[in-house]
Amino acid sequence: MVALGPALGFLMGSALLSTWINIGDNAIPNGITSNDPRWIGRWWAGFLVSASSLTILSFLLCTFPDKLPRDNNQTSQSIDKTQSTESVCALGQAATRRHTLPKLSHPTQCKSLCQISKFKDILTSITDLLMNFTYLLIVLINSVESILVVSFTTFMVKYIESAFNLSSALSSTLTGSIVVPAAVFGTFTGGYLVRRFHMGILQCIKMILIACIISWLGLIALLFLKCQSTTVYQDSKECSKSCHCSPHVYQPVCYQEKVTYLSPCHAGCTNLTGTDYSNCTCLPNGDSNVRLGSCQNICYTETFLFLSILFVVTFFQTLMATPQLIIILRSVQHELQSFGLGLENCIMKILAQIPAPILFGIIIDNQCLFWSQATCDRRGSCFIYNGDRLPFTLFGTAIIIKSISFCLLIILLTVTIRRHKTPNTNLSSTVAVPPILPVHEQENPLIITPS
Repeated sequence: MVALGPALGFLMGSALLSTWINIGDNAIPNGITSNDPRWIGRWWAGFLVSASSLTILSFLLCTFPDKLPRDNNQTSQSIDKTQSTESVCALGQAATRRHTLPKLSHPTQCKSLCQISKFKDILTSITDLLMNFTYLLIVLINSVESILVVSFTTFMVKYIESAFNLSSALSSTLTGSIVVPAAVFGTFTGGYLVRRFHMGILQCIKMILIACIISWLGLIALLFLKCQSTTVYQDSKECSKSCHCSPHVYQPVCYQEKVTYLSPCHAGCTNLTGTDYSNCTCLPNGDSNVRLGSCQNICYTETFLFLSILFVVTFFQTLMATPQLIIILRSVQHELQSFGLGLENCIMKILAQIPAPILFGIIIDNQCLFWSQATCDRRGSCFIYNGDRLPFTLFGTAIIIKSISFCLLIILLTVTIRRHKTPNTNLSSTVAVPPILPVHEQENPLIITPS
């Protein structure tokens, strides 16, 4: 069900982007189609649909009671109250030894075990987790990998549209049909392999390392896959100098599906007949006719190979999700597992999910060849990207980030192997848990003997 949301999102985005931004029969300007770089889809409609759906679901959630009724069979088969109290006291003993829960001043304060820890105990728990070298390394690895996931999810539709001369609607459909099934299949396969072979921390690290190498090789292959188009976005300043062409007007015209001029003015055209311009003085070989619109040169072979490799990269990228979770859960104490997952999520947002779209957005914007002009002389959206340099800058950055993750994995693997060779070392926990004594020999941690 979790994967159903992104799949529906890509499909809905494709349908909305194929319609003009404004509503009305005469809203589309003349000569602009969905394949035109000036096309603006109905992007705002998706927010309305999502907000309306969340509002309706929130009202449905409000109808649930505060506490769900218990099953009678479950109540009759519940454990003895005395044994439950002893288990809670044992958990409190293990937790207070590591200062993860506040110490109790009265024997009857068992309920305080379920209350929010004090601020100093939270700081103590954070320190214990960050001093755990295995936990720290796997969180950094997850953060680095999250940079690629967030960036590709955000900008892959735009890249496919620019690199393979496709419309935004078709690019969204292709991206959704490739990324979502690959992510679902990869996550399921990773969980199955971990359970099937009963993998420990060392086996999970080896599995992540293999998946990292394969996805790294896939990124290198994607670096060289793009449309080898003969289209040249040309601005003949010398020829059209006397025309005083505006540098902010983008109305592309195509010459023999080879050269795209920024506007009829840059091609030196003076006459318009339907959708064709004639008497163009800046064309090569003495020709004088061009057609309205950009030159389309879709390369089906390169597009198919790109999408196939993208599926493989996404599969192995998501294959690492379950082993990474297993390493986190087995490298910390039981009492700190929930807190460790929350801290990992916080670190990933700070290091990856917030700065990653900004970083890759700057990288993509630096490859823009022609910007539109918005109001008040401000820069608008990008119409043309450098098709030769964009793949190298985008996937080159991704390869560097993947290399950092690979180096961290090598360090984690080396440390784990050394700990396995050391006698009496348990990798599933960084702190030895004392043996549980019989009930009559245990100290009650909830009772504080006055000095």
